[in-house]
Amino acid sequence: MKELAGKTAVVTGAASGIGRAMADRWAAAGMSVVLADIDQVALDVAVAEVSEVGPAAGLPVDVTVASEVEGLLAFTIDRFDRAHLVCNNAGVAGPPGHAPHELTVEDWQWVLDVDLWGVIHGVRTFVPHLLAHGDGHMINTASQSGLTSGSVISAAYYAAKHAVVALSECQFHDFAARAPGVNVSVLCPGPVATNIMNDEARRPERFQTVPAPVATEHSEAVTAALWDVIASGRPPHEVADIVHDAVINDEFYIYTDPNIIESVAARHRAIEQRGYPTTGRMDADVAGG
Repeated sequence: MKELAGKTAVVTGAASGIGRAMADRWAAAGMSVVLADIDQVALDVAVAEVSEVGPAAGLPVDVTVASEVEGLLAFTIDRFDRAHLVCNNAGVAGPPGHAPHELTVEDWQWVLDVDLWGVIHGVRTFVPHLLAHGDGHMINTASQSGLTSGSVISAAYYAAKHAVVALSECQFHDFAARAPGVNVSVLCPGPVATNIMNDEARRPERFQTVPAPVATEHSEAVTAALWDVIASGRPPHEVADIVHDAVINDEFYIYTDPNIIESVAARHRAIEQRGYPTTGRMDADVAGG
């Protein structure tokens, strides 16, 4: 997509963080923007502010519900005729500092439903629309944690993000064979200064664990360290600029931390040599490495 002006972008998780920054960037590029988010109050503010730059509309959407994502496509068509650029961006981190077996069933369901199934619903809903028009671009937000592994973020997050990378790679192969005019990218950001660590406050009731698990000294220490790493991460608007350029240049893997390549290479060497799993940069950052 070399030309963005006059086209329509759809962004989930658009009321804050990377999603909001992408909505701003697409509006600045002359696109109409459809913003979707589960947080109605923040969404209304975002739509009002993006509308000051260009055409924008918002719809409250829970990406874990297929019918709501399908409704997002219908809303987009009603407002702006079609979608050209679709950003499956909504995500949550899950409880940090817990071992895989310590996560509750609700923890696993919440993170996988948002981070993986939210993307799956976006793919199943919007890809046929893009294919019908023969052009367009989809961006799936994964993480550098989708290319590495570790223990500081929840195992559910790592698992979901790895799956998003694999799903995006499968999409790439399918588009190459089926519709060369439709492209896909996978966004694998490092630490970004967002409010993702506050997502627990917006966990839907059906994913709540009752009674709530008791935090441990270890989980509290990891949480505090993660707050520091994320707070010192890249500003979201810089990530949005990187994504913009990647779309223009038809790049598939989108990184925000150039040093992630070292971690990816180390992981691949361990796989090739049948060694032990390596940890990613997020673990090193939290440990002060």
